[in-house]
Amino acid sequence: MQTKAARLSDLLRARAPVGAPVELLLDSWSAVEDAVLADSGRACEDFAAAANALPAMAGAIADRRALAVAVMGARGQVCFADDGYLALFPHSDDLRPLLKRALREGPIVGLVEGAGGAAFTAWVGDATAAARWPLGPEAASALRDGSDRLVVVVSAPSRSSELARRAARALDLTALEARLAEALLFAPNLDVAAADAGVGRETARDALRRINAKAGVRRTPELIARLVAIMCVAGDRPDGDEAVAESAFGLTPAEARAATLIAHGATAPEAAQALGLSPETVKTHMKSALQKTGTKGAKDLARLLVEARELVAVTSAAEPLMGEEDGGGRLRIIASLVGARRVALIDYGPYDGEPVIVFHGAAAGRRIPEAFRRSLVAAGLRPIVVQRPGFGLTDPAVDDYVQTGAQDIAATIDRLRLRQVRMLARDTGIPVALEFAASYPDLLSQAVLLNPHAPNNRADDRPTLVAAMQRRLLRNPDLVVAFAEFLRRQATTPLLEQILAKVFSDLPLDAQTLRDPAVRAFLIRDIQALCARSAWGFASEHAAYANGWRPPARLGGSRWTAAVSSGLADDADLSWLNIPTLRSVRLEGAGVLPQFTHPEALTALLTGP
Repeated sequence: MQTKAARLSDLLRARAPVGAPVELLLDSWSAVEDAVLADSGRACEDFAAAANALPAMAGAIADRRALAVAVMGARGQVCFADDGYLALFPHSDDLRPLLKRALREGPIVGLVEGAGGAAFTAWVGDATAAARWPLGPEAASALRDGSDRLVVVVSAPSRSSELARRAARALDLTALEARLAEALLFAPNLDVAAADAGVGRETARDALRRINAKAGVRRTPELIARLVAIMCVAGDRPDGDEAVAESAFGLTPAEARAATLIAHGATAPEAAQALGLSPETVKTHMKSALQKTGTKGAKDLARLLVEARELVAVTSAAEPLMGEEDGGGRLRIIASLVGARRVALIDYGPYDGEPVIVFHGAAAGRRIPEAFRRSLVAAGLRPIVVQRPGFGLTDPAVDDYVQTGAQDIAATIDRLRLRQVRMLARDTGIPVALEFAASYPDLLSQAVLLNPHAPNNRADDRPTLVAAMQRRLLRNPDLVVAFAEFLRRQATTPLLEQILAKVFSDLPLDAQTLRDPAVRAFLIRDIQALCARSAWGFASEHAAYANGWRPPARLGGSRWTAAVSSGLADDADLSWLNIPTLRSVRLEGAGVLPQFTHPEALTALLTGP
């Protein structure tokens, strides 16, 4: 038994230096399966150790509009600068100290002072390190034309009016609220922001209260952090902010702890209580932090922390992914019904259509393929994809994952002022779907369950690699977490290409669909966006199964349909769903990707009797 477990550890370590230990799953699955069965605790340790040897994330996603780029000589002369950089540094501020550090130490992230004294974070590196950035032909040419030239990449999403408007739309702010929110990003106080937005002080105070309620925050620093996180397409994952404050800002550990707490919305007394310090000591640490960063207050520090966090994430990722969001739909960020969590969703409209909640899968489905979207809209429906807890931009569940996921759907209905919804749930999202139906029966008018994943006490004989992994690896809650993080840290584009080819090799129709480069690119970007920030969604969902999830007892209602792809099961037994009125339908010729291959058939199920 021990030999097989040791062989798994040896293989994982052997693969780690080349950056692709997940290939072990593709090449030697039976050996992995044997090792897990022999000693799941040892396997959990092996996966965790292998994950820790990898970059913190495989693919970090950044919007090009959030970045400004320049190429500079070692003495600080500007050899090239894009429009964004020139807007931030109209007078070519002296960056020689940062440039000298980069030449001496290698690529670094540090602070720079822009127009009006505003502080920003910048990455500085040489030509070799800068290969990760999409510099464009002019910058690349300037970099080649001289020795000792360096690239400067500044993170400044808060300076983009276009990204500010996206954040305002995501929070459903009115025109007045949007103007005030954008002004608050750099105004020293609310009075100045009100003047910049063209409103009176009391009007601004009322608007700020409404903005905070929509954002689900208590104080202005929290609001600023949330706005900038939306601009960055970033998750609110502040766990690493103390390390960023130390490494990029030069704060001491004590200063970093106090400053990050206050930047996250705590008052000085609250931070003092959390740290076991006096309020006066916390204020001293905060004063020093503001001086070192060149910021004027907690909200400015909150902005800088988020921008720095995202820049550090992109520079430390195995594969930085640049580009603007595409695929249609409107990103919305709403406050949860309970606590201060945020829930992300994509609303495809039209607003007068009948709403249908379309579930994503265990690792993909954050966006709806265009043909499926057109089919749903043509049928009079308004598709809405709610990102479940821990997936995409939705915060992880604090307590029960399944219950929290159901509450998030209810919050979506409440915040979007809907009365009832239809629902298309799939795969491992079934526990959340059934919990929602049981807890909020009056909010659900019709439901379609697509290829529902059964509880772990039932055999899953689907002929796919994913099903095989679920049969063996994902039945231990601790192993789920380690394995999910192991996969997430390797989700680069080339590796995802290999995984998709392997996963769908036994499903001819899906394999044929994947030959379309547009479909592959859609799925890969979808997986990276849904899981790049955290493995908690994937891990929590599978842990619910590992912990013995069972469906609610006898769900009522008469409009339930289960659709099973013919390529996945011949005679699916769905009695475990405990739905007396369930109608079962077989999707002929379908596999794992019916949203691509059978959009009209899925639409018909949602609109039929």
